[in-house]
Amino acid sequence: MADPIRSTFQQMMNEVVAYGSCCECGSCVLVCPHNVIEYIDGKPKQTAKESAPHDFCGISEGIGCDVCAQVCPRLYPREFQVADAVFAGEPEPPEEPIYQGIFGKYRRIVAARSTDPGVLATCQDGGVVTTLLAYAFEKDLIDGAAVSARDPEKPAHPIPKLVTSREEALETAGSWYTYCPNNLALAEAEEKGASRIAFVGVPCQITPVRKMQQADPKVLENGRKKEKHLARQTKFLKGFGERVTLTIGLLCTEVFTYEGLMVGKIQNEMGIPLSEVEKFNVKGKVLIYKKGGELVDMPLKRAQEYARPECHHCGDFTGEVADISCGGVGSMEWTIVILRTRRGEEMFDRLVADGRVQTRSMDEFESSMKILLRLAQRQHERVPVPPGRQPEWVRPGYAMPTDRSA
Repeated sequence: MADPIRSTFQQMMNEVVAYGSCCECGSCVLVCPHNVIEYIDGKPKQTAKESAPHDFCGISEGIGCDVCAQVCPRLYPREFQVADAVFAGEPEPPEEPIYQGIFGKYRRIVAARSTDPGVLATCQDGGVVTTLLAYAFEKDLIDGAAVSARDPEKPAHPIPKLVTSREEALETAGSWYTYCPNNLALAEAEEKGASRIAFVGVPCQITPVRKMQQADPKVLENGRKKEKHLARQTKFLKGFGERVTLTIGLLCTEVFTYEGLMVGKIQNEMGIPLSEVEKFNVKGKVLIYKKGGELVDMPLKRAQEYARPECHHCGDFTGEVADISCGGVGSMEWTIVILRTRRGEEMFDRLVADGRVQTRSMDEFESSMKILLRLAQRQHERVPVPPGRQPEWVRPGYAMPTDRSA
């Protein structure tokens, strides 16, 4: 990837963390080769030299490093710039998609639903992601999946986990709508011997994985490092991403704070013990499914009072650099599936051919398409430009087609 702008540790700590745009993915901590930063209270914190300023890294100032900044999704290149490298060399789809560019490049888009009653009983919407992971384990296409799982210590709270079997994947079905740093699950890959990983995450988690994969190690060369230092930094910059063979992006506008929404609103104010919550969903309102089958809903505007402000710095609603993007936007019991790369399309087509999912045309989901387009456009336009930054932060515009024949 051409990288005319080399991001630095100082920029990351000032223009991202201090500025308030850090999404808390943890990718910078994951790839730090020298244990300079730790993941504390959801943010990277410089702990190597506590007496030094928050933006000081002795390695960066000394032999040079800045591996962390190269994968940060809030620094250059942004997601729409990473897409140029991700999709370079991808074969053209048989027909040019009508909405190409509006929610990223893609080959085709369909609505799909799992045919497995067991998956449908526990999954989110149509259960496509869960079905895909289960199938990939069953057919030995992957040996690990980075996902969010139920926290055994905190009810209704997700934690990052690398699952290594179909059974474990099924146990992680569903979404909790509070942030979970799935990228940190990649730290378990070497320990568990996983080298073919499916990574599932929201857009701000997919982007750093793609940046790891597309990063040019030459950015680390400065002519004064020992070979062992350069080798270590290169391993951390590239190694985790090289283990990921499939990326599955989850549609996301924002998520909510655990203490605010889950504890403060749902448990304390609404009187619903979190230990009694089976799963959540959002369909114009927040749907709270209790164990035993009772459904309680809440106006979405009430929940949005607890939305994380960090999410408003994200310009990617649909996971534009994933192989496959999935979400239940505007639909109940169906997943809207955006097939972006040839690899993602081939994987999905295997599910269809084996009867694991059923599909329907998007012509039958006109409302979902309208919502998808509206949210994608709104998210593109909402990203603030950090003080002193240049137009590389501003996303190129596009024209909305006036009808399906445009």
